[in-house]
Amino acid sequence: MPEIMIGNGIRYTEIYDPKFRSCLLTIQFHIPRNLESASVHALLPDLLTASSAEYPSVSAMTMQLESLYAADFIGNLSLCGDAAVLDFTASWLDDAFVMQGEPITMSVLSLVTGALLHPNSKQGAFCEPEFRICKQNLLDDIDCAQNDKRGYALRQAAALTFSGESAAIPVHGTRSEAERITPALAFSVWQNLLRTAEIEIAAVTPVPKPEISAHLMACFRDLPRQPYWIQFEVPSPMRAQICTETEIMPVGQTKLVLTYKYGAVKRETMLILCSILGWIADSLLFTNLRERCGLCYYCMLSNEAFKHTLFIDIGIDADNLEIVKDAVAAQIHALQDGDFTDDMMQKAVLYNAFQTAETSDTISGLAAQRLLQLRRGDQRSPNEIADAMRNVTREEISEAAKQLTLDTVFVLRAEQEEVGADDI
Repeated sequence: MPEIMIGNGIRYTEIYDPKFRSCLLTIQFHIPRNLESASVHALLPDLLTASSAEYPSVSAMTMQLESLYAADFIGNLSLCGDAAVLDFTASWLDDAFVMQGEPITMSVLSLVTGALLHPNSKQGAFCEPEFRICKQNLLDDIDCAQNDKRGYALRQAAALTFSGESAAIPVHGTRSEAERITPALAFSVWQNLLRTAEIEIAAVTPVPKPEISAHLMACFRDLPRQPYWIQFEVPSPMRAQICTETEIMPVGQTKLVLTYKYGAVKRETMLILCSILGWIADSLLFTNLRERCGLCYYCMLSNEAFKHTLFIDIGIDADNLEIVKDAVAAQIHALQDGDFTDDMMQKAVLYNAFQTAETSDTISGLAAQRLLQLRRGDQRSPNEIADAMRNVTREEISEAAKQLTLDTVFVLRAEQEEVGADDI
């Protein structure tokens, strides 16, 4: 797995796996977040993959990708605590399996670097109508997100939990900020990111392909750069008092979100804790809240590891609100008291081993796994993490659970609940 620096703040990693018949290149920009630019960041993945100076329309870009044996080029924005990752990924059939030996790899590389370094722009602004279409797509995404009531409840809980921190900003920003985006503003933000963002690049190929690093180095080495180093792991401060807020909306089912913060816990310990609490099939939350007591329609657990925060979100009947809150607290106490079986600990290890194996079985998963490893600053391989999990003791899990501190209680309450409603 060779790694080289191909520019100031630009690292390239190449991963080889002969079981694949296709190749993948992913270019990630690590960026700080603020409310003013959040909507522009959300617009850029769609905008930069829709067209370029060489292929100045959606149809031209699509036709070129189709001509390259249906190669793919997509963009995505994901949140990582107070920071974000702007990801551009291309995948294509390996040259060895192309008829008549066409140089697909070099054509895809030229398309990708052209789109990023020479976008569809004139006089310092992105061109119409592609900009207008992509901006409307963003506004539609923001509007649609309001209709996902579970997602809305999670975003509101995050805004309260991380109040005053960049992690509180929704992934698409706000509608008012999105409406203000102009072609010139979007272009200016993108040029700034090219100068200042840390850039991680990974390629997954069946065999070594030195032409990839050579092409990338030729494209990026002369780029004027003043990279801004991103600190991904920034634990959210503990709150002096629990924040509680209720919002009433016309939903068919009340949503409850509880957030817990924790301090320094080893990754392998937190993986087992989360698995026992809410990830495995017979987890404490699922077994005791839903199956045994029938207190909820669903119960989900997620870990915002970079912020040291757990989110527990539950669909309930409003009349059961206090009972459910007490039931969740009881499961946390069970973890703290070591009231879980050895079988659950073993299932937690197997669950995470399966997740890792599943991820490693695709070219996109393999690249994502390595890049996430770099963001975490944890050089251990997935197998080494699995071995570490097998050595986690019951006492370590209990001590980690004792750090869990209730931070925020957000309730999205139904105006008038429908019996048996299940609007996750």
